[in-house]
Amino acid sequence: MDQTEMRFTTGEFAALCGVTKHTLFHYDEIGIFSPAIRGENGYRYYAPAQVEVFQVISVLKELGMPLSEIRAYLDRRSPETLLALLEQEGKALTEKLTRLRRLRKLIHRKAELTRQALAACPGQVTVEEWPRRWYVATAAPGITDAGKYVHILARHLEYCQAHQVESPYALGAILPVEAARQGDWGGYTHCYTQVDRPVRGIRLLTAPEGRYLTYCHAGSFDTVQEGYRRLLDWADAHRLVLGKEFWEDVLLDELTAKGYDQYLLRLSVFVEQTGGGRAQEPL
Repeated sequence: MDQTEMRFTTGEFAALCGVTKHTLFHYDEIGIFSPAIRGENGYRYYAPAQVEVFQVISVLKELGMPLSEIRAYLDRRSPETLLALLEQEGKALTEKLTRLRRLRKLIHRKAELTRQALAACPGQVTVEEWPRRWYVATAAPGITDAGKYVHILARHLEYCQAHQVESPYALGAILPVEAARQGDWGGYTHCYTQVDRPVRGIRLLTAPEGRYLTYCHAGSFDTVQEGYRRLLDWADAHRLVLGKEFWEDVLLDELTAKGYDQYLLRLSVFVEQTGGGRAQEPL
């Protein structure tokens, strides 16, 4: 077959490769990918052999390689440089796939937690059986002070990032039961990030498995004290002996609500002993 017959117009080649003609014009202008033939009328024509070349360029671009680097490779192309490039990008792609798998798992878990939050019943006190849980915690005295909170949060997030802690849970906080009884709402001791399993090389706070008195508060942090008082009154009425700290978890936050007063907060405390009554029933 005559070589001049084995060619595609710009429109045909663009459709074949799944791009626009503008992309082909741009690649030609910057010297990355040019047509094999230019007709006397100025029309561009592409050869069938150029399809594979364009596919490699597209893959490299999709992997995040800048066009300038792709052009630099094409300027010095050889079997050896292609092999080195493919091995390098293959390794990078493997690492990216590993990262994407972790992100997919994280997203699925976040969706599961959000569904659980939507099923919660705000305003009800319940006693629930919970499994053992783990938390990456940072000392946070003064966390209710806006100025101190910024520094505490930064220190906590830096620690999590340094130890590659990835969690679908929002930031939580610990308030001693005694502080809540005394109305010391600035008495928080720690902020934390919950993780679904122990993290190697990190000392974690652990919440034991067992029965927990819980309350979901719909509103802001400014009104969450109502939930603490409700829990304490209910525990006293049912003669429950509580653990030493409340765990304050954010179930729904800025990702799902417009405004701090639309949050859903869950308060929970370990029940060490019951003194009778119908503690399993919601109030």
